[in-house]
Amino acid sequence: MRGVWVTPLDAMTGPDWPSRAGLTPDQQRAEMRQMLDRAKAIGLNTIVLHVRTAGDALYASQLVPWSAFLSGKQGVGPKPAYDPLAYAISEAHARGLQLHAWFNPFRAAVPDLNVKAAANHVTRAHKSWIRKYGTQTWIDPGVPAARAQVLKEIMDVVDRYDIDAVHLDDYFYPYREQRTVTKRINGRRRRVREEIPFPDATTFKTYGKGFKDRSDWRRANIDKFVQQLYGEVKRRKPWVLVGISPFGIWRSGQPAGITGLDAYAEIYADARKWLMEGWVDYMAPQLYWPIYGDQSRFTNLDQWWRAQNPKGRAIWPGLFDAQVAVQREGWTVNEIAAQIERLRTARDMTDESNGHIHFRMGALLWNNSSIGERLRTTVYSEPALWPAMPWLGATPPAGPRVSRAVVEGIDVAPGDSVHVAWWVLQTLGADGRWRTTIKHGTERRIALNALGDLGGGRVAVTAVDRAGQISEAVVVSIADGGLQTAEIPIRHPQSAIRYP
Repeated sequence: MRGVWVTPLDAMTGPDWPSRAGLTPDQQRAEMRQMLDRAKAIGLNTIVLHVRTAGDALYASQLVPWSAFLSGKQGVGPKPAYDPLAYAISEAHARGLQLHAWFNPFRAAVPDLNVKAAANHVTRAHKSWIRKYGTQTWIDPGVPAARAQVLKEIMDVVDRYDIDAVHLDDYFYPYREQRTVTKRINGRRRRVREEIPFPDATTFKTYGKGFKDRSDWRRANIDKFVQQLYGEVKRRKPWVLVGISPFGIWRSGQPAGITGLDAYAEIYADARKWLMEGWVDYMAPQLYWPIYGDQSRFTNLDQWWRAQNPKGRAIWPGLFDAQVAVQREGWTVNEIAAQIERLRTARDMTDESNGHIHFRMGALLWNNSSIGERLRTTVYSEPALWPAMPWLGATPPAGPRVSRAVVEGIDVAPGDSVHVAWWVLQTLGADGRWRTTIKHGTERRIALNALGDLGGGRVAVTAVDRAGQISEAVVVSIADGGLQTAEIPIRHPQSAIRYP
């Protein structure tokens, strides 16, 4: 798994996509194509696209208003009309990339973004659910109707779009803020900083029956939401993944020697429970520290998260490329590639949980950043196929049927009734090297000139189902006059596709 987060939010390296509000649809589409081309060229295989930043939508919706990051005005869509998410999915799949839809479920407004809320935005349509908290505006997760509505809005995307995953980040309850107050201390008035309490006392009184501790109740609210989300996604489209990217430290002191923000206690995210219960298909803990940083957090937390995984779900750590891009102290241009190498060598290379996600696309492109080029020429020198998730599927697909319909191409078809999500095409070049190309499963005719060097005269075709499970590879010999159909089925490990 080689993913990258893509967001319109302006943080550290500027917006990823769109680069600014108010671009024409043609400009937005051109930027999307350019970004996807670059992602593929670097060696990435998954785009995690921010489609809900704060009760809004970067897609056509009857439930929530258009995001202001598109036109500059909330509730105003692209003109001439088009659907950015549908376009992104189509263009990503055409390049052999997965598209994960990234949602902020309970944030109701982006701080410092001065836009007028549309009439159907949650801050106007459901004012009783909204809580002002410091600089933030939040949908109260303690209100059952609010949780149900957010879930409905996410499932609307699952129902209507061919996304490969639903992705949530670490914003469930807000990160805590402080304020300056005047207090009398030892007979003198002093200005001190104190934590702002989240204003859900009335909600707790109304809905917290059976809970003595409000913190336990808050965690239970998020647990219910995550469990229901996973169940609803699997009920409707079992192959759509559910992924969450929590803060890297679950509890301060876990593992021993690691201290810092306590996500369990401070933002009420019991991500360890979600992983152990199997309410996610993948977890992307934000390991946002350098390898040799304080407390060796990067390495120690990676090992800790993997030890909390009894159901064998995928663990794909988040990497903080943006720190390198802005030249933060302790972050060199070699750091991200070194982290990927560390993750690989620290685990069994046949581990199907192998992978990571970069924060963020702008860091790979910003200011002529050399991070992406360093990845392309080192740790991403070969294409990669996503790890299999056998708990999502049953029998892997049969070897594909391959035929030669025209001189310039081959026709590929499933070998049985299992849905083929992707084709992996490996070609033998004149230099004796095999090269890999990934095509979407909807393609049935593959142009040979799109596969590169065919001097070795062989093409191996592998079918991949929606759970990432692979078929036998069918190897065919290509002659000038046609296709020699003496198929040579060979079973090769998934790692042989990831790292030929």
